[in-house]
Amino acid sequence: MGGLMRRTIFLFIIAVFASSFSLAQRSEKADRNSTGQEKTETVAAPKLPPAAPLLSPAICGKGTFLFTFGNQPLGRETFEINCLPDGSFAAGGHTDLRLPGATVDLNMSIELNKAAVPMKVMAKGKAGGIAIDQILILKDGTATLTSNGSAREIPCAKDAAYIPNNVFYPLQFVLARYNAAQGGEQQITAFPNVSVKIERAARDVAQATGMAVAAQPSAFDRYTLRVGAAASVLWVDMQGRVAVVMIPTQNFVAAREEYSAFTGSLRAALGAASEPDYSAPPGAPFAAEEVTVQAKSFTLAGTLLLPKTGKPPYPAVITITGSGQQTRSGPVPIPGLEKYRPFRQIAEALASRGIAVLYVDDRGVGKSTGFDTLATATTSDFADDVRAQVEYLRKRSEIDPNRIALVGHSEGGIIAPMVAATDPRIAAIVLMAGTAKRGDDVLADQMKDLVERDPTLTEEERTKKRAEHREMLRAVIEGGDTSKVPEMLRSPWFKEFLAYDPLTTIRRVRQPILILQGALDRQVTAEQATMLEQAARQAGNKDVTTHIFPNLNHLFLPARTGAFSEYSSLETSVIGDEVLKILSDWLRQKLGVSD
Repeated sequence: MGGLMRRTIFLFIIAVFASSFSLAQRSEKADRNSTGQEKTETVAAPKLPPAAPLLSPAICGKGTFLFTFGNQPLGRETFEINCLPDGSFAAGGHTDLRLPGATVDLNMSIELNKAAVPMKVMAKGKAGGIAIDQILILKDGTATLTSNGSAREIPCAKDAAYIPNNVFYPLQFVLARYNAAQGGEQQITAFPNVSVKIERAARDVAQATGMAVAAQPSAFDRYTLRVGAAASVLWVDMQGRVAVVMIPTQNFVAAREEYSAFTGSLRAALGAASEPDYSAPPGAPFAAEEVTVQAKSFTLAGTLLLPKTGKPPYPAVITITGSGQQTRSGPVPIPGLEKYRPFRQIAEALASRGIAVLYVDDRGVGKSTGFDTLATATTSDFADDVRAQVEYLRKRSEIDPNRIALVGHSEGGIIAPMVAATDPRIAAIVLMAGTAKRGDDVLADQMKDLVERDPTLTEEERTKKRAEHREMLRAVIEGGDTSKVPEMLRSPWFKEFLAYDPLTTIRRVRQPILILQGALDRQVTAEQATMLEQAARQAGNKDVTTHIFPNLNHLFLPARTGAFSEYSSLETSVIGDEVLKILSDWLRQKLGVSD
């Protein structure tokens, strides 16, 4: 249920240098003890063999990470780690990563003391089409960032680890902050002030595959690294070197060249240990079935919940996620929102009240295929994915083909009307924080809000950035000079999004419409709910209901201001009963579900 700020894959969530090319800045207070030092939190660990050392001369030398999505090569990273005579470290590398809409061509070097605490980081190149030329100096809880000759100070946690965006060799030094002798889940702080949880989870024995001569099995220590809901898995060889980095939800792998043949075996070991559980809870009034939906040239993996009460054929709902590829439950990679699973909540609430629900992994993530289509895919293409799900349900004997409704959030609130306007058999649609404004207006509002709330900018800098944003959007829409426009804003998805007018489509929808909106939403402002209702009614649709929740944000969670900066400190990550009741009551009425 992400915001409308991106349609690309970001492999790590912490922005390099908290710089201008990050879409949002996140901050979380580190836990401190009475001396002011970072306190490591632990939980009980499974009994494991002694771990390979994570900070020793064995980690030094040259290496190459190969990047893949499934079997598709995405580039490589060459690097060298040097052990210096005084016990400190100096490392550098070049990353060439070709993600759809977000290429990275970056040189980065990092200097660390003997405890693996970063002191200086330099980066030069391009990321997502944006030129990067920055130096970061870290000392005693203060960071000085020099970008294109301009310096500013950034508050940060003392001795914070450093996790760059889409650069992988520095993860060696992040893992080195883990106390392997103590074990268990441990919490550290990463720059600038972000909580990171690390745990040594297992020792896996893997066999190389695809080789003419079978190599001997090798042992690897498996670690999990979590930033909010974003989880990565790292395997370390018996010399203590990071051998493989995997982001399971995105099917992405960065493997040292000498260990690339082991990734299949390691993936299997991980799958056996951490397969997502989408089964129905014990005693639930519904059953859960894993299903596969055939789309155009790929498949969508999902879960179909079928009520145990009532008689088939059942009415059904299809959920539609917001912008950015998400797995079926809709988690967001933000610290503090680890338990946020909005679509699973919605699905189980509806299935408990007699409505079948299909919720799937978006194309290219989770168990769904189609990653190779993301570079050119647009919102219209994602609408076709929903149409494929509709056709799948209509062929199921348990489902009433004329009682299928759509529930979409954010970009999903754009897609639902697209589908309903072209398919009169759709019974109803629910728009949760759906946009009414053109995409360029939505993005301009979001950019303005970020600029206005950035305390590090002077008024002169704010004025300059506002002008840059206006020129950037104009260039993309009108086809002007886009050489200085971030690569992701030049993608087919963004071009369509910026020029798309949701009101034109909502005027063509004849089915019942429920519009749900948080009054504190800063990503899709609340007046857009009224704009949608008015446009639909003026076009002749008399069955339109709007409900605005006074204290909810874009995620439909209670908030103070609704700003993105407070997402990591919200009191709850669970959607409240009021939202679920209004949603389910309305759908039961429109889909003809009786008690």
